[in-house]
Amino acid sequence: MTLVKICGITNFLDARVAVEAGADFLGFIFYEKSPRKADPEVAARIMGAFAGEELEPVGVGVFVNPPCEELHRTLTECGLKAAQVHRTNREGLNEIRAAVYGAAFPAIQPRTLDEALVGLELVNFDAEAGDPPRPFQTPHWCPLLLADAYHASLPGGTGERADADIARQLATRVSRLVLAGGLTPDNVGDAIRAVRPWAVDVASGTEESPGKKDHGKVRAFIQAVREADKELTRL
Repeated sequence: MTLVKICGITNFLDARVAVEAGADFLGFIFYEKSPRKADPEVAARIMGAFAGEELEPVGVGVFVNPPCEELHRTLTECGLKAAQVHRTNREGLNEIRAAVYGAAFPAIQPRTLDEALVGLELVNFDAEAGDPPRPFQTPHWCPLLLADAYHASLPGGTGERADADIARQLATRVSRLVLAGGLTPDNVGDAIRAVRPWAVDVASGTEESPGKKDHGKVRAFIQAVREADKELTRL
């Protein structure tokens, strides 16, 4: 089953609709320049409301090249379980992984397959390259890598489509790949059939406006994912 991450959550009602529709992950963006920037206090209240519920989602904090201490503090204060990290390097990511018990994964925006394969260095431990031993491995429920559409200046949330051929190559190499980039209720089924990702991620494709979800689109998106999964199980 393809997992679903609804990203850009800023309020409880949008979170509730996403979870009740079947979202597995809720994404909270902690990037000052994002129109979907989450308030840490609101994020904490949202996750606290779901704590212990049968449908409790995994909360993910989304960061752009963050200081490790700031990231760890935000996750802890908000009750989030994992970090999605944009524009980091292997050393920085390893430091973050050590701080959050392995529950951190990189996001990349490759223009070419060669760039995508270089991005795999963020996923794979490489002793020959001088990586220190990891004190914690990435938990089985946590993504390993997110593939987004390339943009020269923006770290994500552009609404542009990721290259399906590149993403498919990554999916054959990374067991828990999240596909992002321009997904909507109308195209996510085709994307799943083409790429076969472990999970899909959507923000702008389910919005009424930046930071405000269109609840019909949220439900339609998750329904389209489930329909694509059913088709694939029949093949």
